[in-house]
Amino acid sequence: MTHLDDESMALFAMGEAVPDEEQRQHMEHCARCDAELSSLSRLVGVGRASRDVEVLPPPASVWNRIHAELGLSDAVAEVPGEETSVARVPAAPEKPALTVAPVVDSAEEPRATVTPIRRIRMTVTRWSMVAAALVVGVVAGAVGSSLLAPSSTQTVLAAAVLEPFPNWSASGSARVEEDASGARDVVVELSAPGGGLREVWLIDPETSGLVSIGLLSGASGTFSIPSNIDLSRYSVVDVSEEPDDGNPAHSGDSIVRGQLSAV
Repeated sequence: MTHLDDESMALFAMGEAVPDEEQRQHMEHCARCDAELSSLSRLVGVGRASRDVEVLPPPASVWNRIHAELGLSDAVAEVPGEETSVARVPAAPEKPALTVAPVVDSAEEPRATVTPIRRIRMTVTRWSMVAAALVVGVVAGAVGSSLLAPSSTQTVLAAAVLEPFPNWSASGSARVEEDASGARDVVVELSAPGGGLREVWLIDPETSGLVSIGLLSGASGTFSIPSNIDLSRYSVVDVSEEPDDGNPAHSGDSIVRGQLSAV
């Protein structure tokens, strides 16, 4: 079967659904889907861990920065919770107003479940939860950087210099980080011309076995390593240029590659 879709993976990570036998067997043999589910489960854990934290309303300056970053017009620049003289933009008549209701578990108090993943078609309720989580991150000074940047609890296990292949004028580096829970990530930085699809792989040099750990967007990225991957075997990091043809196999066009060495 093809890779599992994003919405199903999100539901599995949040515990709102369980994979059927075919999906379970697929994830046991697909490193990409296993890594995606592991990453989503960690993010859900982070979101749920914050449910007992008192959330303070952010100052108006925070909202002003958010509006400026998103490039919003003055018509929608009202600060939530404050009375202003700026009118809201009326909803388009062909789009009925939506009522956002909290997710309520009959056995527990209402809680927000956040799943900030790429390309998922979320319901309005889930989008509201994501927005609330982002506000908490802004107030704490941890939006983006708190999840992507190495923290003091992360340990660098190995590193590699990524050397270019003959047809490429490129350079790069990779490092393996481990957090306090034992979860491992590969942090990749790449400088290369062009802007096509770039995929990051772990390679077993003895068998030429390949494990895809994700697509690189921009010059750097952080990728979860599946828990069942032995880095003593899959010790080579490879970044390839991939055609947008839906074929999950390696294109054979490697940009850079490097051998991980213990730090």
